[in-house]
Amino acid sequence: MTLVIFIEPPEGMQKEEYEEWMSIDEDIPGAATLTDLEICQAVCEEDQAIKVDDSDRDDCVEENSPTNAEMRQAFDILKHDVHGSTNLKEQDEYKQYK
Repeated sequence: MTLVIFIEPPEGMQKEEYEEWMSIDEDIPGAATLTDLEICQAVCEEDQAIKVDDSDRDDCVEENSPTNAEMRQAFDILKHDVHGSTNLKEQDEYKQYK
């Protein structure tokens, strides 16, 4: 797939002069047009070259997951705190209009 972008010459520059300047870099090697397959291969090679140090990974893993009862209890506490803060806000608004 080739993308062609045409940019208008700057104000005051003739089209021929602009095209001459734009074509200066065409013969310089360095910028290659890659196919989708070549891009995918390059990315895969980079991914394989990356070394991940996960030797301390087990240190942060909790050995015992919380039980359903513990999770329910935490949820109830959170629900109560959120509901309580909402009531305080409503009380403040009520006092403001008294």
